[in-house]
Amino acid sequence: MTQGTERSYTTLDARTLGRPVHLLDKYTERLRKELGEYFQQGFNRRYRAQFEVGPAAFDMTPSPDARRWLTHASAVGRIGFAIDRNLLLCMLTYRYGSSARTDCTEASNDLTQVPHTATEERLAQRLAHQLTCAAAATIEALQPEADEPAAPQLAPTTRMAFDDGWTLRLALHERVQALQGTVTFRFDEAWVARLLRGLSAQRDKLSKPLVVPGQPLYSRLQLTLSARLLEKSISLGRVLDLKVDDILPVTLGATDVLIEESRLFTASVAEHKGKLCLTCFENVE
Repeated sequence: MTQGTERSYTTLDARTLGRPVHLLDKYTERLRKELGEYFQQGFNRRYRAQFEVGPAAFDMTPSPDARRWLTHASAVGRIGFAIDRNLLLCMLTYRYGSSARTDCTEASNDLTQVPHTATEERLAQRLAHQLTCAAAATIEALQPEADEPAAPQLAPTTRMAFDDGWTLRLALHERVQALQGTVTFRFDEAWVARLLRGLSAQRDKLSKPLVVPGQPLYSRLQLTLSARLLEKSISLGRVLDLKVDDILPVTLGATDVLIEESRLFTASVAEHKGKLCLTCFENVE
């Protein structure tokens, strides 16, 4: 009896299909620079701290983790904010003098022994408002109409997190106290849609063809290529029997490259930095 080999399949998130999620790094890099400047000005220069913003990554799971969330809302939508408490206490001790800095290291070992205070709460709310505004302003700067983007008007709403959104986590290190943790934002669907709209506009701006007067016609004539990645034929009965989470196995082979409905080339599909690319073009005979 031959034991079958179990195959694993990657589940696609329907919210990402047809959307420029491969461009999210452009936003995270901008935001990392903004937050790096914030900590440089607000803590490193003033208190001789060494906060550094590390890698950032989006998590598209529908439910947020169990954190102490502070949520702000604007005319666009809601943005949640959370920060690891060891980092928050470290910032608190930097703001209130060098004699308190030893508490920062001790607190990182057993935070349950450190009671919450009104001062800590005020600092958390201040950070949430300032960093949430920075995250929103970075999204506004991507919009095609934003030559002079206005500062987003965000106001605190509730501590509860919301399920319909994407989470962005940024690593934050403090070198003096050897602390590391995470600053987390959660964008609702309205802010996600605005972010992806801005990234699409940036992509279109960069890919806009440059037409120089006086060039030959073949250089000025713009044609749109489309790629048909795969086709699969199944019976109508199979279609009617499909249920949620069913899997249709497919094999990605040579891809047809078309202008409108005219098939001109075949090409191979390759992946480069999260994007699908066409390579190895061959004329169709």
